[in-house]
Amino acid sequence: MPRLLGVLESQRQLGGASYPPTLERLAELTGEKPAETSKALSHKDAKGRVLLSRAAGGKKKPAPGTTLVLLADDLQAVAQSDRLLELQLQSARKADAPAVDLAQLPKGLLPALSRAFKAALEQRLAERRVPRTIGVLTGKKPLFFFIADAVLPAAASAPVLPAATAPATDGAPRPSAPNGARDAASPGARDAASPGARDAAANGARASTSNGAAQPPPAPSRDATPAAAPAVSFADRFDAAFTALDRDAGGHNYVTLRALRAALPDVPRAVFDAELTALRRQRRYSLDPSDGRHHQMADAEREAGIMEAGNLLVYVARRHDA
Repeated sequence: MPRLLGVLESQRQLGGASYPPTLERLAELTGEKPAETSKALSHKDAKGRVLLSRAAGGKKKPAPGTTLVLLADDLQAVAQSDRLLELQLQSARKADAPAVDLAQLPKGLLPALSRAFKAALEQRLAERRVPRTIGVLTGKKPLFFFIADAVLPAAASAPVLPAATAPATDGAPRPSAPNGARDAASPGARDAASPGARDAAANGARASTSNGAAQPPPAPSRDATPAAAPAVSFADRFDAAFTALDRDAGGHNYVTLRALRAALPDVPRAVFDAELTALRRQRRYSLDPSDGRHHQMADAEREAGIMEAGNLLVYVARRHDA
């Protein structure tokens, strides 16, 4: 139990897709078989401290791949998490019926978790808030489905704004008037100008030559310093790189640290890691290890990873529970 609790605590600190882990994943992290881990969690020392998301009925044991293991104190937070919603939808959906009724989603959960999860679903609908991977058909019987199961129209191209725009006080871009239109301002408007503005206009007129050609503007001083472009923060650059790499990879919200480091080659590793730690503390991103089942890591991917609590973290995921 001490080892299991230690692993759970480390996964809790990682957050995101790392916590709560499935029973299968927890067994992998502790180097045991799911049956052995499940038996250890049924010990009296675990009761009241650790919960399984799915209740075992009779001889039927919880499925290791769809049962979450969580600390009892986190029941309410897990009930409201995207992770539980995605897992329950994945478990309930069928190939010929990918949309699942709200009433079906809490089925199979531990009674206390089931009640909290149903209340969280109703709150999501009221707030119109779901993960990016999931859509909902609202109505008397709301239906939840994965966006990947839906046939969606191609994204419409953004409207093109006019080439010349003038700033407006309300923040909306407005086309600027042609030069001729500006010169044809009403006499009343010209008269309303301040004396300083009229004097400046007169001085400009006197600056023209006798043949009517205007003098070129004065050359900038050699001592003048050009205005520096505003610096782009690491967070903005990281967001942009993650979005682009995730889109290219299919939008699964999983990008390798190696790819992100390569996208920001001018950022030293120590600075990169420190800035990423700050983003994790802000609950904007989480890091996950590779279980090695679906992808054999290359040496470069391992070298780009971050070792933490005995885990080599190589994947980055964007969090939606900030």
